[in-house]
Amino acid sequence: MNNRLQAILLLAITSLIWGSSFILIKRGLEVFEPLEVATLRVTVGCLVFLPIAIANLKNIRKGDMKFMILSGLMGSFFPSILFSVAGSGMSSALSGMLNGITPLFTFIISGLFFSYTFRKKQIWGILVGFLGAMILAFSKGNGAIDLNVFSLLVVLATVLYAINVNILNQFLNGYKPLALTALCILFAGIPAMGILFGQTAFADKMLHHPGAMRAFGFVFLLGLMGTSVAMVLFNRLIQISGPVTASTVTYLMPVIALFWGFVDNEALNMFHFFGLAAILGGVFLVNQKK
Repeated sequence: MNNRLQAILLLAITSLIWGSSFILIKRGLEVFEPLEVATLRVTVGCLVFLPIAIANLKNIRKGDMKFMILSGLMGSFFPSILFSVAGSGMSSALSGMLNGITPLFTFIISGLFFSYTFRKKQIWGILVGFLGAMILAFSKGNGAIDLNVFSLLVVLATVLYAINVNILNQFLNGYKPLALTALCILFAGIPAMGILFGQTAFADKMLHHPGAMRAFGFVFLLGLMGTSVAMVLFNRLIQISGPVTASTVTYLMPVIALFWGFVDNEALNMFHFFGLAAILGGVFLVNQKK
């Protein structure tokens, strides 16, 4: 399979998995607190890949561990917390749509810190994309215009994702995707497990809350697929197509998130669609080669 076809396939699968993550967060929040959902998600991902991570610790090149720790924190640990907290105050569809600005921040960081050349069309793409983000941030489900402060958490998460994509591409590109994912999630999982079992009521809820097992199943699926499997696919995508192209996984993610929002009867209005269209249009312009 050539790289182009492989990239398209990886984009589709990763988008489907990550686009469904917002509704899974919502289901987990029906029982667990945001911090519990976030740390459980990362813990599951860490435990799934723990044997692989341990086997590959000896293969970490000198000077690379600090970048793996940063990648684990910025690509998994902190965004998981931010999205879980955001999910407690906004719809899953809106979180997924707003997540679409990740490629814009990826481009900006690539240009400012890693010598990526800016072109006029891409500047327009950034402006259009951020206009769409503002529309989403200020549009409520009932049609009212007011800033949803939880949307700022999603924006911060997309900045962290963008930083992580550039770290992976610039400093960790020589590792096999499976080994790299396992190692990065290991460094995210260590603090996550400490918080989950030492600072939350997770264990007590599992023993006494009647809906805990169902919610646990949703978050387990989120950790297994969204934090583990999808990260392997995404790291491979970065290696064969670069950070900016890889981040266009968010073309399809908002559509998947929007679909689940409809299924779950979440309140949406025409401004949400205008905002999403502007974000996707901006991402399209940013990724134009000429």
